[in-house]
Amino acid sequence: MKTSTRIFLLLWILFWTAGLVFTIFIMPDKKEKDNIFIEREFKPSVEFVNQFKKSNNRFPTYREYYIWERNFYKDYNSDLTQKEDSMIAGLGTIHYIRKHSDIIIEDQYKFKDVDWSKVFSISVWNGDFTEYYFSWLDNYERINLSPWDIIKNTTLWFLIILIPLLILFFDKNKKPKKSF
Repeated sequence: MKTSTRIFLLLWILFWTAGLVFTIFIMPDKKEKDNIFIEREFKPSVEFVNQFKKSNNRFPTYREYYIWERNFYKDYNSDLTQKEDSMIAGLGTIHYIRKHSDIIIEDQYKFKDVDWSKVFSISVWNGDFTEYYFSWLDNYERINLSPWDIIKNTTLWFLIILIPLLILFFDKNKKPKKSF
């Protein structure tokens, strides 16, 4: 086998091993950042909607929610001049959900059989995927991977990616048959 192929294979293995080690060491920091994310992004919206419902015996309209959100986050990019409340777009990454059509298609199964007259949800895009607060469960949907889950997933990907390299390695060691 050529030296360049051996070097490439060694670098490839080192890359994935370094990725696995790095992933394990960032886990404690990620948990803390996830908790800060919930405190900063979800809780103010959830508290506002719950307090509004308690004070007014109804959920806020889209317009009422997005006016509050605009002032709370000091984000004045949203167009609140729409005549129809349902046409008001959410600000940035936080969205107030009061009907099934507000949910992205991939996540609609999470809201099956929800009675929107009694509940609400808040969605937040975290940069990788959409996370939710479900009022009927009083729960934040989080993807919390344990260090063991990270090790399993990274090892699996390491093996999947290593297989073609091993095939290449063993294929190069075979000598071609001479044909007459």
